[in-house]
Amino acid sequence: MKVDLKIDSEFNESKLIIESPEMTEEIEAVLKFLKHVAKRHIIGSKDEKMYILDPDNIFFFYSENKKIIAQTRDTSYEVKEKLYELEEEFENTSFIRISKSVIANVDKIKNLEMFFNGTMCVNFINGKQEYVSRKYVTKIKQYLSIGGK
Repeated sequence: MKVDLKIDSEFNESKLIIESPEMTEEIEAVLKFLKHVAKRHIIGSKDEKMYILDPDNIFFFYSENKKIIAQTRDTSYEVKEKLYELEEEFENTSFIRISKSVIANVDKIKNLEMFFNGTMCVNFINGKQEYVSRKYVTKIKQYLSIGGK
């Protein structure tokens, strides 16, 4: 992929143009990255107030009682997005699905506990725990380059 960059004080705003004879995986990856960069916050609500949450401060998202919750170090906020929307939005970032009801921020994991039955427990640096469903154990091992199945 060829990249051209022009910096000129005469420009009023930044503009990105992608020219290609067809849509490629490379272009799709760039577009997904740009979508993530463009949205730098999540809106969470708690006690009838709205909060602007920085994704870097979110430890994990989880579903509870048909609501989606963003867990930070000390507080939980309800968010309007569905888990599958958050999974798409944070694809190729430090967020990874670890169960049907949880998306974890790998950057906030303290350690992992492996069990003989093939399951895994994620311990976050804030003291919270979540379990990796057997269905997602291989995915998280691949993401972390742990190896094995």
